[in-house]
Amino acid sequence: MRLKITREGKRFILAAILIAVAAVNTGNNLIYLILSLMLSFVLLSIMLLRTNLSGISLGVSLDHPVFAGEQTSALFTIENRKKLIPAYSVHIISPGVSSPVYVVFIAQQDLVQRQVRMSFAKRGLYSYGDFTVRSGFPFILFEKSATVHVSGEVLVYPALMDVERLVPDIVGREGTGTAMTTGAGDEIHSLREFRYGDDWRKIHWKASAKTSSLMVKEYASTDIRKITIILDNLLPAEETVFEKNLSLAGSLVRYFLDTGYFVRVLSCKKVIPFGAGEEHLFKVLDILALMREENAFDCPLSEDREGYTILLLKSGRSSFHKYVASADMVMYADSL
Repeated sequence: MRLKITREGKRFILAAILIAVAAVNTGNNLIYLILSLMLSFVLLSIMLLRTNLSGISLGVSLDHPVFAGEQTSALFTIENRKKLIPAYSVHIISPGVSSPVYVVFIAQQDLVQRQVRMSFAKRGLYSYGDFTVRSGFPFILFEKSATVHVSGEVLVYPALMDVERLVPDIVGREGTGTAMTTGAGDEIHSLREFRYGDDWRKIHWKASAKTSSLMVKEYASTDIRKITIILDNLLPAEETVFEKNLSLAGSLVRYFLDTGYFVRVLSCKKVIPFGAGEEHLFKVLDILALMREENAFDCPLSEDREGYTILLLKSGRSSFHKYVASADMVMYADSL
């Protein structure tokens, strides 16, 4: 614990010194009594501060995705473990929180919760680590602070951006399309009149009754649209541009998954296979959050092309530039 005298405390101590000088010079018992009371206040303040902050523990909960640079809501749980004595006027100081969290009163063996807005500047895995608990109770002559360790980690994803304006219309150029054609799918594409040789099990009896002729169901054959994103994370390091490239990759994955594509991500020493849906998005973001630049590219490229390929380069100087011929589209992070 660290003890610091406040501005009010300095004034009080100065007043006590002046009273002490007056007491010595005059020998007045009343002034000595006032001095004794002032010194008692100082001693009592230090003792109560120490007691007030003892037994305080802190928990932090984040139950939703966290993105770099964005304000997010965290739940702080402040607990007073003392059996007999409440805690008063407690401030919680946390990295990433603009102002201290203030709690007026915590009953003995009780807890209070506060929703707090906080942010993380960069992606990565953060340990909650040490938080500072501070109080000036009861007389604000001194301020005592203690370090409280909070266990747990939070994974911060790269910042995402709006990429709709950056992505051209690639429908029909992704290799396999999603045009609804007749085939052996499960979804009804259209109805037509029965022809000789048709399977009787495909007759749509309600439609046949309405039209007074046999109508047959034709099913849609839906092919999978695929996007391959090749991410430049090859050394030499370009930290700022690399972070932009990761943000661009995550944003493109989110955009294409939202529009119904199956997305795969290739990078140095890492392959994230084709997938779809929100679960696949967070699988990609988990990897991007911890990705580093590598000194070699070990992923299949030219021999394993499926769908439309987008190459994300850090800049035109990148060593990855030799793979431009393998891509249908090239994007440069340093130009964003």
